[in-house]
Amino acid sequence: MKNLREFTLTRLQEEIKNLGIPKYRAEQIFISVHRKHAKDINSITGIPKELAAELSAHFYIEPLTLITKTTSKDNTQKFLFETTDAKKGKVKIESVLIREEERGTVCVSTQAGCNVGCEFCATGKMGLLRNLTPGEIVSQVYDINTITGIMPTNLVFMGMGEPFLNYESVIESLKILTDKKGFALPSKRITVSTIGFVNRIKKFADDISENETLSNVKLALSLHTTDNGLREKLIPVSKSHKLPKIYEELVYFYRKTGNKVTYEYIYFEGLNDTDNDVNRLARLSRMIPSNINIIPFHPVDFDLAEPLKTLNKKIHDKIKDSKENSLLNSENLYDFIDRLRNERVTVNLRSSSGVDINAACGQLAVRN
Repeated sequence: MKNLREFTLTRLQEEIKNLGIPKYRAEQIFISVHRKHAKDINSITGIPKELAAELSAHFYIEPLTLITKTTSKDNTQKFLFETTDAKKGKVKIESVLIREEERGTVCVSTQAGCNVGCEFCATGKMGLLRNLTPGEIVSQVYDINTITGIMPTNLVFMGMGEPFLNYESVIESLKILTDKKGFALPSKRITVSTIGFVNRIKKFADDISENETLSNVKLALSLHTTDNGLREKLIPVSKSHKLPKIYEELVYFYRKTGNKVTYEYIYFEGLNDTDNDVNRLARLSRMIPSNINIIPFHPVDFDLAEPLKTLNKKIHDKIKDSKENSLLNSENLYDFIDRLRNERVTVNLRSSSGVDINAACGQLAVRN
Protein backbone atom coordinates (compact mmCIF):
# COMPACT_ATOMS: atom_id res chain seq x y z
CA MET A 1 0.00 0.00 0.00
CA LYS A 2 1.31 3.42 -1.00
CA ASN A 3 0.33 6.91 0.10
CA LEU A 4 -0.94 8.91 -2.90
CA ARG A 5 0.44 12.10 -1.37
CA GLU A 6 3.94 10.74 -2.06
CA PHE A 7 3.68 10.87 -5.84
CA THR A 8 4.62 13.48 -8.40
CA LEU A 9 2.35 13.41 -11.44
CA THR A 10 5.01 11.65 -13.51
CA ARG A 11 5.49 8.92 -10.92
CA LEU A 12 1.75 8.52 -10.47
CA GLN A 13 1.28 8.09 -14.21
CA GLU A 14 3.83 5.26 -14.14
CA GLU A 15 2.05 3.59 -11.22
CA ILE A 16 -1.33 3.86 -12.90
CA LYS A 17 0.05 2.53 -16.19
CA ASN A 18 1.53 -0.51 -14.42
CA LEU A 19 -1.94 -1.31 -13.06
CA GLY A 20 -3.43 -1.21 -16.56
CA ILE A 21 -5.49 1.91 -15.78
CA PRO A 22 -5.77 4.60 -18.51
CA LYS A 23 -3.10 7.27 -18.12
CA TYR A 24 -5.56 10.16 -18.03
CA ARG A 25 -6.92 8.85 -14.73
CA ALA A 26 -3.60 9.71 -13.07
CA GLU A 27 -4.19 13.41 -13.72
CA GLN A 28 -7.68 13.24 -12.21
CA ILE A 29 -6.31 11.51 -9.13
CA PHE A 30 -3.40 13.94 -8.81
CA ILE A 31 -5.71 16.97 -8.97
CA SER A 32 -7.98 15.56 -6.28
CA VAL A 33 -5.09 14.64 -3.98
CA HIS A 34 -2.88 17.72 -4.39
CA ARG A 35 -5.26 20.53 -5.36
CA LYS A 36 -8.48 19.50 -3.64
CA HIS A 37 -6.71 17.71 -0.75
CA ALA A 38 -8.83 14.58 -0.82
CA LYS A 39 -8.58 12.83 2.55
CA ASP A 40 -9.30 9.30 1.35
CA ILE A 41 -9.72 7.30 -1.86
CA ASN A 42 -13.51 7.71 -1.83
CA SER A 43 -13.08 11.50 -1.80
CA ILE A 44 -11.36 11.47 -5.19
CA THR A 45 -13.70 13.16 -7.65
CA GLY A 46 -14.42 12.28 -11.26
CA ILE A 47 -13.66 8.56 -11.12
CA PRO A 48 -16.10 5.61 -11.13
CA LYS A 49 -16.70 3.54 -8.01
CA GLU A 50 -15.06 0.52 -9.61
CA LEU A 51 -11.81 2.45 -10.08
CA ALA A 52 -11.98 3.78 -6.52
CA ALA A 53 -12.28 0.21 -5.28
CA GLU A 54 -9.30 -0.86 -7.39
CA LEU A 55 -7.21 2.05 -6.14
CA SER A 56 -8.07 1.16 -2.54
CA ALA A 57 -6.36 -2.19 -3.05
CA HIS A 58 -3.05 -0.47 -3.83
CA PHE A 59 -3.11 3.04 -2.38
CA TYR A 60 -4.31 5.14 0.52
CA ILE A 61 -4.36 8.83 1.46
CA GLU A 62 -3.20 9.67 4.95
CA PRO A 63 -3.24 13.21 6.37
CA LEU A 64 -1.14 13.95 9.41
CA THR A 65 -2.71 13.69 12.86
CA LEU A 66 -3.00 17.02 14.67
CA ILE A 67 -1.98 16.69 18.32
CA THR A 68 -2.04 20.34 19.41
CA LYS A 69 -2.36 23.80 17.91
CA THR A 70 -0.91 26.79 19.77
CA THR A 71 -1.41 30.48 18.96
CA SER A 72 1.06 33.20 19.95
CA LYS A 73 0.42 36.78 20.93
CA ASP A 74 1.28 37.90 17.40
CA ASN A 75 -1.15 35.35 15.87
CA THR A 76 1.57 32.96 14.74
CA GLN A 77 0.36 29.37 15.02
CA LYS A 78 2.39 26.26 15.80
CA PHE A 79 1.10 22.79 14.95
CA LEU A 80 2.27 19.58 16.57
CA PHE A 81 1.59 16.73 14.16
CA GLU A 82 2.06 13.01 14.38
CA THR A 83 2.98 11.27 11.15
CA THR A 84 1.20 8.11 10.13
CA ASP A 85 3.71 6.29 7.91
CA ALA A 86 3.19 2.59 8.61
CA LYS A 87 6.56 1.46 7.25
CA LYS A 88 8.79 4.10 8.79
CA GLY A 89 7.00 4.40 12.12
CA LYS A 90 5.18 7.30 13.72
CA VAL A 91 7.03 10.42 14.85
CA LYS A 92 5.97 13.88 15.96
CA ILE A 93 6.94 17.04 14.11
CA GLU A 94 6.19 20.75 14.38
CA SER A 95 5.16 23.20 11.67
CA VAL A 96 4.45 26.92 11.87
CA LEU A 97 2.06 29.33 10.16
CA ILE A 98 3.18 32.96 10.23
CA ARG A 99 0.17 35.14 9.55
CA GLU A 100 0.52 38.62 8.13
CA GLU A 101 -1.95 40.97 6.41
CA GLU A 102 -1.73 39.60 2.87
CA ARG A 103 0.70 36.78 3.45
CA GLY A 104 0.56 33.38 5.08
CA THR A 105 3.92 31.64 5.35
CA VAL A 106 4.18 27.98 6.33
CA CYS A 107 7.47 26.94 7.89
CA VAL A 108 7.90 23.32 6.81
CA SER A 109 9.85 20.57 8.56
CA THR A 110 11.85 18.07 6.50
CA GLN A 111 13.08 15.80 9.30
CA ALA A 112 11.86 14.69 12.69
CA GLY A 113 14.68 16.14 14.74
CA CYS A 114 18.06 16.94 13.21
CA ASN A 115 21.60 15.58 13.43
CA VAL A 116 23.49 18.72 12.39
CA GLY A 117 23.82 19.74 16.04
CA CYS A 118 23.83 23.54 15.79
CA GLU A 119 24.55 24.83 19.28
CA PHE A 120 21.83 27.51 19.11
CA CYS A 121 19.02 25.29 17.82
CA ALA A 122 16.54 23.36 19.96
CA THR A 123 15.80 20.91 17.14
CA GLY A 124 19.45 19.91 17.02
CA LYS A 125 19.33 18.98 20.70
CA MET A 126 16.70 16.34 19.82
CA GLY A 127 18.99 14.43 17.50
CA LEU A 128 17.62 12.83 14.34
CA LEU A 129 14.63 10.52 14.68
CA ARG A 130 14.18 10.02 10.93
CA ASN A 131 13.75 11.73 7.58
CA LEU A 132 10.27 12.69 6.46
CA THR A 133 8.78 11.33 3.26
CA PRO A 134 7.61 13.66 0.44
CA GLY A 135 4.03 12.93 1.49
CA GLU A 136 4.72 13.95 5.09
CA ILE A 137 6.36 17.18 3.90
CA VAL A 138 3.51 18.25 1.59
CA SER A 139 0.91 17.14 4.15
CA GLN A 140 2.07 19.88 6.53
CA VAL A 141 1.04 22.45 3.92
CA TYR A 142 -2.25 20.79 2.99
CA ASP A 143 -3.31 20.05 6.57
CA ILE A 144 -2.54 23.56 7.82
CA ASN A 145 -4.69 24.87 4.97
CA THR A 146 -7.50 22.48 5.96
CA ILE A 147 -7.25 23.28 9.68
CA THR A 148 -7.07 27.09 9.37
CA GLY A 149 -8.82 27.78 6.07
CA ILE A 150 -5.81 29.92 5.12
CA MET A 151 -4.20 29.24 1.74
CA PRO A 152 -0.43 29.60 2.18
CA THR A 153 1.15 32.23 -0.07
CA ASN A 154 4.75 31.32 0.81
CA LEU A 155 6.70 28.31 2.02
CA VAL A 156 10.02 28.24 3.84
CA PHE A 157 11.84 24.95 4.36
CA MET A 158 13.21 26.20 7.67
CA GLY A 159 11.39 24.04 10.18
CA MET A 160 12.76 20.98 11.93
CA GLY A 161 15.69 19.36 10.14
CA GLU A 162 18.29 20.12 7.48
CA PRO A 163 16.65 19.95 4.03
CA PHE A 164 19.85 18.94 2.24
CA LEU A 165 20.25 15.88 4.46
CA ASN A 166 16.86 14.65 3.21
CA TYR A 167 17.56 15.83 -0.30
CA GLU A 168 15.55 13.47 -2.51
CA SER A 169 12.38 13.83 -0.45
CA VAL A 170 12.72 17.62 -0.48
CA ILE A 171 13.13 17.71 -4.27
CA GLU A 172 10.12 15.40 -4.73
CA SER A 173 8.00 17.55 -2.43
CA LEU A 174 9.01 20.69 -4.35
CA LYS A 175 7.94 19.06 -7.62
CA ILE A 176 4.58 18.17 -6.10
CA LEU A 177 3.92 21.57 -4.54
CA THR A 178 4.81 23.55 -7.68
CA ASP A 179 3.00 21.32 -10.20
CA LYS A 180 0.43 23.45 -12.04
CA LYS A 181 -2.09 20.62 -11.92
CA GLY A 182 -1.73 20.31 -8.15
CA PHE A 183 -1.05 22.83 -5.40
CA ALA A 184 0.49 25.12 -8.05
CA LEU A 185 2.51 27.36 -5.75
CA PRO A 186 4.93 29.49 -7.83
CA SER A 187 8.51 28.48 -7.11
CA LYS A 188 9.50 32.10 -6.50
CA ARG A 189 7.44 31.90 -3.29
CA ILE A 190 9.47 29.00 -1.88
CA THR A 191 12.74 29.24 0.04
CA VAL A 192 14.95 26.30 0.99
CA SER A 193 17.40 26.93 3.82
CA THR A 194 20.61 25.03 4.47
CA ILE A 195 23.61 25.16 6.78
CA GLY A 196 25.72 24.51 3.68
CA PHE A 197 27.17 21.24 2.41
CA VAL A 198 29.95 20.95 -0.16
CA ASN A 199 28.67 19.66 -3.53
CA ARG A 200 25.03 19.79 -2.41
CA ILE A 201 24.40 23.44 -3.31
CA LYS A 202 25.77 22.81 -6.81
CA LYS A 203 23.50 19.81 -7.23
CA PHE A 204 20.53 21.83 -6.02
CA ALA A 205 21.34 24.54 -8.58
CA ASP A 206 21.54 21.95 -11.37
CA ASP A 207 18.33 20.19 -10.34
CA ILE A 208 16.10 23.27 -10.07
CA SER A 209 17.50 24.93 -13.19
CA GLU A 210 16.63 21.83 -15.21
CA ASN A 211 13.01 21.86 -14.04
CA GLU A 212 10.91 24.80 -15.21
CA THR A 213 8.49 24.69 -12.29
CA LEU A 214 11.37 24.73 -9.76
CA SER A 215 13.62 27.26 -11.47
CA ASN A 216 12.83 30.18 -9.18
CA VAL A 217 13.12 28.41 -5.82
CA LYS A 218 15.20 30.60 -3.52
CA LEU A 219 18.18 29.48 -1.49
CA ALA A 220 19.01 30.70 2.02
CA LEU A 221 22.33 29.95 3.69
CA SER A 222 22.31 29.76 7.48
CA LEU A 223 25.53 31.73 7.83
CA HIS A 224 25.38 33.27 11.32
CA THR A 225 29.07 34.23 11.33
CA THR A 226 31.85 34.77 8.81
CA ASP A 227 34.47 33.71 11.36
CA ASN A 228 35.44 30.09 10.64
CA GLY A 229 36.50 29.41 14.22
CA LEU A 230 33.27 30.68 15.77
CA ARG A 231 31.17 28.99 13.08
CA GLU A 232 32.75 25.63 13.87
CA LYS A 233 31.79 26.09 17.53
CA LEU A 234 28.22 27.02 16.65
CA ILE A 235 27.80 24.56 13.77
CA PRO A 236 30.05 21.49 14.26
CA VAL A 237 29.53 20.10 10.73
CA SER A 238 31.08 23.25 9.27
CA LYS A 239 34.49 21.77 10.17
CA SER A 240 34.04 19.54 7.11
CA HIS A 241 32.25 22.16 5.02
CA LYS A 242 34.42 25.26 5.10
CA LEU A 243 33.05 28.65 4.18
CA PRO A 244 35.39 29.29 1.20
CA LYS A 245 34.05 26.16 -0.52
CA ILE A 246 30.48 27.09 0.35
CA TYR A 247 31.01 30.57 -1.11
CA GLU A 248 32.25 29.00 -4.35
CA GLU A 249 29.08 26.95 -4.57
CA LEU A 250 26.90 30.00 -3.92
CA VAL A 251 28.55 31.76 -6.86
CA TYR A 252 27.82 28.66 -8.96
CA PHE A 253 24.20 28.67 -7.73
CA TYR A 254 23.68 32.29 -8.78
CA ARG A 255 25.35 31.85 -12.17
CA LYS A 256 23.35 28.70 -12.86
CA THR A 257 19.93 29.90 -11.69
CA GLY A 258 20.07 33.70 -11.65
CA ASN A 259 18.39 33.59 -8.23
CA LYS A 260 19.48 35.94 -5.50
CA VAL A 261 20.80 34.30 -2.32
CA THR A 262 19.72 35.13 1.22
CA TYR A 263 22.11 34.90 4.16
CA GLU A 264 20.40 34.06 7.44
CA TYR A 265 22.33 35.67 10.28
CA ILE A 266 21.32 35.12 13.89
CA TYR A 267 22.49 38.08 15.95
CA PHE A 268 24.66 36.99 18.86
CA GLU A 269 25.36 40.20 20.72
CA GLY A 270 29.08 40.71 21.27
CA LEU A 271 30.03 37.62 19.26
CA ASN A 272 29.27 38.24 15.58
CA ASP A 273 28.75 42.01 15.40
CA THR A 274 32.33 43.33 15.33
CA ASP A 275 33.80 45.69 12.74
CA ASN A 276 35.53 42.70 11.16
CA ASP A 277 32.14 40.98 10.83
CA VAL A 278 30.70 44.06 9.14
CA ASN A 279 33.62 44.27 6.71
CA ARG A 280 33.44 40.58 5.82
CA LEU A 281 29.67 40.69 5.35
CA ALA A 282 30.04 43.74 3.11
CA ARG A 283 32.54 41.91 0.91
CA LEU A 284 30.29 38.85 0.85
CA SER A 285 27.26 40.87 -0.21
CA ARG A 286 29.19 42.22 -3.20
CA MET A 287 30.19 38.73 -4.35
CA ILE A 288 26.75 37.95 -5.83
CA PRO A 289 23.32 39.63 -5.58
CA SER A 290 22.11 38.86 -2.08
CA ASN A 291 20.49 40.13 1.06
CA ILE A 292 21.07 39.43 4.74
CA ASN A 293 18.25 38.55 7.14
CA ILE A 294 19.20 39.52 10.68
CA ILE A 295 17.41 37.29 13.20
CA PRO A 296 17.38 37.88 16.97
CA PHE A 297 18.82 35.00 18.98
CA HIS A 298 15.79 33.19 20.38
CA PRO A 299 16.21 31.55 23.78
CA VAL A 300 15.97 27.77 24.04
CA ASP A 301 15.14 25.57 27.03
CA PHE A 302 18.30 23.51 26.79
CA ASP A 303 21.69 23.67 28.45
CA LEU A 304 24.04 25.37 25.99
CA ALA A 305 27.82 25.52 25.89
CA GLU A 306 29.65 28.81 26.16
CA PRO A 307 29.70 31.37 24.70
CA LEU A 308 25.94 30.94 24.13
CA LYS A 309 25.07 29.73 27.62
CA THR A 310 25.46 33.16 29.22
CA LEU A 311 23.77 34.90 26.29
CA ASN A 312 20.84 32.47 26.40
CA LYS A 313 20.26 33.19 30.12
CA LYS A 314 20.51 36.92 29.51
CA ILE A 315 17.79 36.82 26.84
CA HIS A 316 15.56 34.53 28.95
CA ASP A 317 15.77 37.10 31.78
CA LYS A 318 15.12 39.96 29.38
CA ILE A 319 11.90 38.40 28.08
CA LYS A 320 10.78 37.46 31.60
CA ASP A 321 11.14 41.07 32.76
CA SER A 322 9.33 42.59 29.77
CA LYS A 323 5.65 42.62 28.89
CA GLU A 324 6.51 42.94 25.20
CA ASN A 325 8.78 41.05 22.82
CA SER A 326 12.03 42.69 23.88
CA LEU A 327 14.30 40.80 21.49
CA LEU A 328 14.07 43.68 19.00
CA ASN A 329 14.63 46.36 21.62
CA SER A 330 18.41 46.39 21.43
CA GLU A 331 20.47 49.46 20.59
CA ASN A 332 23.43 47.26 19.71
CA LEU A 333 21.30 45.28 17.24
CA TYR A 334 20.19 48.40 15.40
CA ASP A 335 23.70 49.82 15.49
CA PHE A 336 24.96 46.62 13.83
CA ILE A 337 22.30 46.95 11.12
CA ASP A 338 23.15 50.62 10.56
CA ARG A 339 26.84 49.80 10.15
CA LEU A 340 25.96 47.19 7.53
CA ARG A 341 23.67 49.56 5.66
CA ASN A 342 26.40 52.20 5.67
CA GLU A 343 28.42 49.64 3.69
CA ARG A 344 25.49 49.38 1.23
CA VAL A 345 24.50 45.91 2.41
CA THR A 346 20.85 45.00 1.87
CA VAL A 347 19.64 44.06 5.35
CA ASN A 348 16.25 42.90 6.63
CA LEU A 349 15.44 42.56 10.31
CA ARG A 350 13.21 39.54 10.80
CA SER A 351 10.63 39.72 13.56
CA SER A 352 10.50 37.08 16.29
CA SER A 353 7.14 35.65 15.26
CA GLY A 354 5.91 33.06 17.74
CA VAL A 355 8.74 33.40 20.24
CA ASP A 356 6.32 33.17 23.18
CA ILE A 357 5.16 29.70 22.06
CA ASN A 358 8.62 28.40 21.07
CA ALA A 359 7.77 28.69 17.38
CA ALA A 360 10.48 31.15 16.31
CA CYS A 361 13.70 30.40 14.47
CA GLY A 362 15.73 27.75 16.31
CA GLN A 363 13.03 26.96 18.88
CA LEU A 364 11.20 24.01 17.28
CA ALA A 365 11.50 20.82 19.30
CA VAL A 366 8.82 18.31 20.21
CA ARG A 367 8.00 18.93 23.86
CA ASN A 368 4.70 17.02 24.16
